[in-house]
Amino acid sequence: MVLPVQGWAGGEEQDQPRLTVSAEGKMNVPPDKAVLSFAVETVGGKLAKVQEENQERMARVLKECQQLKIPSKFIQTTSLNVIPEYPPPVRRSKGGSLEQTIPRIIGYRVVHQVNVEVRNLDIVGKVVDRVLKVGANRFSGISWGLQDEQPNKLKVLQVAASKAQTKAETLAQSLSLKLVRIMKVMEGGVSVVAPSRHYRMASAAMAAEGGGGASVSAGEIAVRGTVTLVYEISPH
Repeated sequence: MVLPVQGWAGGEEQDQPRLTVSAEGKMNVPPDKAVLSFAVETVGGKLAKVQEENQERMARVLKECQQLKIPSKFIQTTSLNVIPEYPPPVRRSKGGSLEQTIPRIIGYRVVHQVNVEVRNLDIVGKVVDRVLKVGANRFSGISWGLQDEQPNKLKVLQVAASKAQTKAETLAQSLSLKLVRIMKVMEGGVSVVAPSRHYRMASAAMAAEGGGGASVSAGEIAVRGTVTLVYEISPH
């Protein structure tokens, strides 16, 4: 994004001496939300029975989330797949009929994936354990984040702009130059980088039996932004 200062641009700008400086603002902030990715997977020979079992287990998962005071608006289905199961392929013998080589369905696999957003980070480990105990049998991991990124984005841009201004003043003083005016302000973009996922559990089976435990570490989220300032300069 380029923000020229209105009224300062002119046709003679190209010939004016300039000083261009860039600076980065960065800060680390603790996350205030976690998104947990779970799935219920069921398999069997009859599709109706497999779907029924999947629905029952998912209903227990949703009820457990409700008991942990997670609002329903923070629970989202991300995928629901019905996958036919086939036997291992058999090589077609010489002279064999086409019907003998067509695969037949021997069962079905239903996978219902949900994301659960948890804003009370003190219960993240508890949510993992209890949801796996009541019905979920897949856990893909945790994504940490911020409920509102904008205040931190603006703050790092402030820091970056201040650092760029200080850099320009230092260079001008060292080179006996005068900073006449700011000709352009350019935002180089702001990035929000979540920490790596930290999760430890022996197995879903152990958690379901009450013998497993989850240990989670939120870490910090890095917010970085750059600002470039273009000054008109003149001899001091």
